[in-house]
Amino acid sequence: MSGTRGKPEQFPDSPEATPVSRDEMQVMFARSGYALETHPAHLVRRVHQRATQHFQQVMEGDNLSPTQFAALATILKHGAVSQNHLGRLTSMDPSTISVVVRKLIKDGLVRRRRSTMDQRLTILTLTERGQDFTLARLEQSNEVGRRLLAPLDPRERAVFLSLLARLCADEADDGMESGTGDDATDLPAGAALSAQAGGG
Repeated sequence: MSGTRGKPEQFPDSPEATPVSRDEMQVMFARSGYALETHPAHLVRRVHQRATQHFQQVMEGDNLSPTQFAALATILKHGAVSQNHLGRLTSMDPSTISVVVRKLIKDGLVRRRRSTMDQRLTILTLTERGQDFTLARLEQSNEVGRRLLAPLDPRERAVFLSLLARLCADEADDGMESGTGDDATDLPAGAALSAQAGGG
């Protein structure tokens, strides 16, 4: 650490180095053009809060989160997937998908086992209870989407969803596929069907 021993280092932009009055701060703030109420990230966060609220209302009593249901529905669709691949399909990083899967296993909705074709892979399938549970709630999840988009007319909904898809288009390049979870590679071709046929 540079500077006199025991004395905090002074940086050019620190309050100690360049005192700024409240009026000057207000002028600088205004010049920046920053506005929380119209900031894209803030608006997206508010929409996410609204979506979560709708989910909790529709799925009340199920002790289920949106990410957990996304995982269940994705496993239902694919039959059997590796844990790493499930994380990529649902846009969850390895640590997040690991927590989600542990919860679903604890609840008896998902089973996990090592692939018979590649021991590096953890294969996930739904239990019979998990299949029934997920199938019974697919329409409820659709209802969450309808409630979220209710303020928009059909054309606005189509445009809104299209624009959201564009914003998410390069998500795969943001590190979601980094293999730091339970699996090192993707599920090999045909392994999913083999795992499903083999039970678990």
